[in-house]
Amino acid sequence: MTTAFEERGVRTFTMLQARGDVTTSVTPIVLLPFAPHQRVTTTLSAPLLWKRLGAPGAGPEAFTNGGIGDLAASVKWAFLVRNRFAGTSRMAVILSGSVPTGSTDSRLQNGQVAPRSLQLGAGSPSVGASLVGLLIRDRWGLTSSAGYAQRARDGAFEPGWTGRYDVAVGFRFPAYIETIDTRTLQIYLEWNGSRAARARQGGASVADTGGHVAYLSPGLQWVVLPYLMLEGSIQIPVVQQLNGTQSRFGARPGVGLRYLFF
Repeated sequence: MTTAFEERGVRTFTMLQARGDVTTSVTPIVLLPFAPHQRVTTTLSAPLLWKRLGAPGAGPEAFTNGGIGDLAASVKWAFLVRNRFAGTSRMAVILSGSVPTGSTDSRLQNGQVAPRSLQLGAGSPSVGASLVGLLIRDRWGLTSSAGYAQRARDGAFEPGWTGRYDVAVGFRFPAYIETIDTRTLQIYLEWNGSRAARARQGGASVADTGGHVAYLSPGLQWVVLPYLMLEGSIQIPVVQQLNGTQSRFGARPGVGLRYLFF
């Protein structure tokens, strides 16, 4: 929420996702290049992807694919900031987008083009917007967000829109921060949800696409130094209302760090 850990730095984390026979590792390298105003921050992101298909009877590594996915950028404006003793209230809007830099022509061992879920790129640009709110009182914090994203048509394939919502409650140790060098630990419990509309192919709805997925996500943030933060979480799927016949999602563990260049 346009705090000290969101400008003039870099953030990276690795998240592992299993869905059916496909395992995906994503490691975004997020640059926090500059804050043109005390209420405005920007990001540039390059995701490093590794995908593996372990189909039954096809061997342990029937297909692997790795490289850089679609590049993305965002700008966040905190249009409401009310600071008070031991707390703050903020609201911000985030505008984001991506460009189709990731490859979409990887092929399976039999020479056929791999399914979209195994490609590094989505094949078309996207735009999105989110509204975020933050409330901090002493050691407690509450964050919520809601957003919408739409990807452009890729030939005859038209992805459905995606809506996302998140709610997080945080608690800080220790109770008091004496100096900027005080090490702090924040524990979080989040609810992360997304709902996607069905895609369309050649003007017809694709039955086995879209749906509602939500995760219960405990997490930690440890501020080791004024310029270094370590993070970790695990997202546990608790709602999987998928359209048609689709593989179900597994738990998503993730670890990462943020480093500032003062």
